[in-house]
Amino acid sequence: MNKSLSLSVALLLMASGWIGAFLLAANPVVNQRYWVLPALVIGAGIGLCLRSVSGRKTALLLAVTAAVGLSSFNTLFPESRINTGAIRRLFSGDYSSSQPHLLQVPDRLQVPPFDQPLALVSPLSLDLSLFARFATGVTDFCFSPQGDLYASLPALGAVYRQQPGAGVAPTKISLFLQKLDTPSGLLCMDNRLLVAERSQVRAFSYVDKSDSVLMRMPSIEAGHLDHQLLNSPQGLLVSVGSRCDACQEADSLRATVQLLDSQGRLQPFATGLRHLGGLAFDSATNILWASERSRLYPAPGAADELNRLRMNKDYGWPDCEGKNVQQKQRCEDFAAPALLLRNRANPMGLMTTGTIDFPQVYRHSLLLVLQGEAENRIVPAVVRVPLAEGQAGAPVPFLGGWDGRSMRPAAIHPGPDGAVYIADDMNGAIYRAAWKRGE
Repeated sequence: MNKSLSLSVALLLMASGWIGAFLLAANPVVNQRYWVLPALVIGAGIGLCLRSVSGRKTALLLAVTAAVGLSSFNTLFPESRINTGAIRRLFSGDYSSSQPHLLQVPDRLQVPPFDQPLALVSPLSLDLSLFARFATGVTDFCFSPQGDLYASLPALGAVYRQQPGAGVAPTKISLFLQKLDTPSGLLCMDNRLLVAERSQVRAFSYVDKSDSVLMRMPSIEAGHLDHQLLNSPQGLLVSVGSRCDACQEADSLRATVQLLDSQGRLQPFATGLRHLGGLAFDSATNILWASERSRLYPAPGAADELNRLRMNKDYGWPDCEGKNVQQKQRCEDFAAPALLLRNRANPMGLMTTGTIDFPQVYRHSLLLVLQGEAENRIVPAVVRVPLAEGQAGAPVPFLGGWDGRSMRPAAIHPGPDGAVYIADDMNGAIYRAAWKRGE
């Protein structure tokens, strides 16, 4: 191989390696072993380059190919918003200086698996504790204006309540509602608790548990039957999942977010949404956000998504997911995702950070739960999505270390005390993560 050809191949290898590295940097849930491939490609390029030019020129060409790779990556994937910070992370060998934080468990809750030391990792100094523990997995929770915690346990068809103790008295956990139809989403309003069952949405009085039906769901024979609830300036938003993996819906309620206004009138808010895992409203910018899970058996280019929801917009499912286009004409009109996530990252809980007592940089973001998938070796994680001028940036680590077998995050919400609370749908736990000031 002559010198010029050898140098050309070396530059191509290094640029390709950088593009592959940026792809991994844009995906916060990827298995760390995948980093070996771009490292080997870049290493091969460096070795070939050293055979043709000096070490100083090789270092310069390495920097140039990194810039070329970054520019090419942003051209190919403009929604990723990867920047030069990714280069620094590659040289350091990880995303951040994340440290393990031991889970603090009250004596009364030290039963398996919490009778053994457990830890999660975060780039931020955190006080991490087990706040509540229930009999089975928790899919959602909320705090009432009185400070009571309500948690939905679909396996038991129940909602439990945890009331804070007074003085030295311990917290009190009691059964609040039972014989429900697989409850999922919860919403604590001023004087009533809203519960999304698979067949309906009902409102219950905190005092006497009297109830009223707010909305009936379509056929419950199949499909995604968990629903998310969110109080927005327009009214109550309710997500209704699709009945299948990828099909044309006969029922107009399916694969939508519905709006229930103060007069009890129901209308579509957004359509073309296969299966939402979380809804969040940013009061600082008046933007609605939603995390969406893509098809289980993806077409090429399909991906999980973070969407910015707008009234009367179509978000493309089943014809347009990520970069997968089945009907070109329709896909030209659909609302593009705010951020593409890896398929089967399984985005779930979502919250805005404007009210949490965390460093300022954390208060203009979304916190997103990615449940991952064991079969594809995608590990669960809670990531932070920076927001700027209504745009979503590349996710960065917030809380990792979940094994996906005994611990798996589900719902996430800010607490009345400024901490972040995370539900675990595997062991019925709710964790509290609070910032350690001064560390």
